[in-house]
Amino acid sequence: MVENRIANASTGRLLSGIVSDVEDLVQQQFSLFKHEVKNELRDAKNAFLPVIAGAGVLLLATFMLCFTLVYVLDYATDLPLWACFAIVTAVLGAAGGITLTVGIQRLRELPPVAEETVEELKENVRWLTKPN
Repeated sequence: MVENRIANASTGRLLSGIVSDVEDLVQQQFSLFKHEVKNELRDAKNAFLPVIAGAGVLLLATFMLCFTLVYVLDYATDLPLWACFAIVTAVLGAAGGITLTVGIQRLRELPPVAEETVEELKENVRWLTKPN
């Protein structure tokens, strides 16, 4: 009887230690996940600032180029000025639509953030709920 109590106490401590270790592991993985997301967001912000600035300057240059194209088209043809504006607008609208569609498709193909950590967390949850 004394041996059973000692064995039961040892088993209880062992199970308690395992549960405590698993809780620590899950906590560490959540902490790692938060850290990875934080780093990825910081890196994305640092990458996007020059992209946004460059896009603004290019937008202004494109605006000026559009006026130039309209007046070149007006000079080179007998079309009225409004028709030249319409042609340049239609061509740019089509190009913008195609570019936007390609960009959206590429965004959909990006992998989710911190994919490896999420998979490890899922595996731990599966192990906790179904240890066999």
